[in-house]
This record gives sequence, structure tokens and C-alpha cells, in this order.
Amino acid sequence: MTLDSYDKLLGTVLQEYKILTEYKRLQSEDLGGIYVIPSHENSFVWFGVLFVRSGPYKNGVFRFTLTLSDKFPNDSAVPTVVFQSETFHPLVCPYNGTLELSEAFAKWKTGENHLWQVLKFIQYVFVHFEEYMAVAELTANNVAHELFQQSRADFLQRVEECVRLSQAKVYDPAPVQDRNYIVFEQFDGAVHGPVLESMKQGRANEVSTTPPSSGLSWVKEGVFQPLSKQG
Repeated sequence: MTLDSYDKLLGTVLQEYKILTEYKRLQSEDLGGIYVIPSHENSFVWFGVLFVRSGPYKNGVFRFTLTLSDKFPNDSAVPTVVFQSETFHPLVCPYNGTLELSEAFAKWKTGENHLWQVLKFIQYVFVHFEEYMAVAELTANNVAHELFQQSRADFLQRVEECVRLSQAKVYDPAPVQDRNYIVFEQFDGAVHGPVLESMKQGRANEVSTTPPSSGLSWVKEGVFQPLSKQG
């Protein structure tokens, strides 16, 4: 191996380590309702799902992809967040599903900015929607923004349609061949029931049922709340 090849390999290993460190850092943050996992094929692509628990988007289940620049975290390029289904939101582009992040992250500051902050921002603009829109200056969907300002009832109707659409896609098969893509199974009382009951009793760690080995294991039909998260 040449010295140049060795340097490139070392750089790749260090970069992968930094990305893994970012992922492990998420465990110490309060990110209830939002789940992400790096792609098995490409650690610069993360699969995510947002469960909205309050606000106008309550009960929405929104899938998204978080993509890092090929030099992350050593450049100023901000990660890209793209929603996988039609998401009617003033900050989400109606043409490509990209979330407007530039107001919160004008540029990426290595050592100061972290991916958990991006995930917190995603969570905030859905759960605390009106609070954020009261101070927001940039938008990505002018139709949604104008409707929110001029006709709140019509805006909320569009949001409800958006939430129903997201729920209808919960059990869709993975659009990519990647073992880490987050998929959900229909609730099976015989398999998942004991786990649910144990969680209700505060004894989730004592359940003998063997859950799936990765990703989110299941969502109870009609509830759209995750019952378990596997590492």
C-alpha cells in the first residue's frame, strides 16, 4: 500500500468514526418520537421516522432521509433532510420534499453543530409549529405559508390530509434494498401483545419475547405509536 493510499484509508476510517460518534451522541439527547439509523450501505445516509405527538401534525408519521456531505463533518455544508412522502408544511419544499434548514443552520460549524440538533429542529417545527412560524423568516412552500397566514381552517384541513397520508404509508415496503431501512409490521396480538402489556406494567426488560434484531419493531394498528426500539 502506498503512503497516499494509506492516508486516504486513514482519513476514511476517521470520518466513519466521527459519524459513529454523532450517532452514539443521540442516545444522550431527549429525542422522543424521532428515530434514525445510518444506512447499512452508506453511513452518509441516515433513515429516519418522526412520530408527531402534539400540535397540528399530531399522529403524523413522517419518513425522511438525512444525507451528509462527503466531507462531513469537516466542511461547512449543512446536512440535507428530505421527506419521503408529500408533507404539507411551510418549511418543506412541495417539489422535492427538502426541509428548509438554512435559517437554523446557515453553515455547518464543526465541533459546534451536531446531528442531534438537526433532529431536534425537525421535531420542533412539527410539534411546536405555531411557535416556530411566529418567528420564521424563510419558507420552502409559499402556498402552505400563505394558507397558514390567511386561512387557518383551510390550512389545518390540508394538514389533516397530510397526516392521514403519512399514516396510510406506515406499512409500505422499503423503497431501497438496505437492511437498516426502518420498516414496520402490522400489530400481531399473539407476538406483540405480551410486550405491550409488559411495557404498560413497567416491566419491558423482563419480556421473554424475542424482538426483531434492528430498527423499530412494530406499530400498533390505528395508533401509530412505536412500541419498541431495537438497537
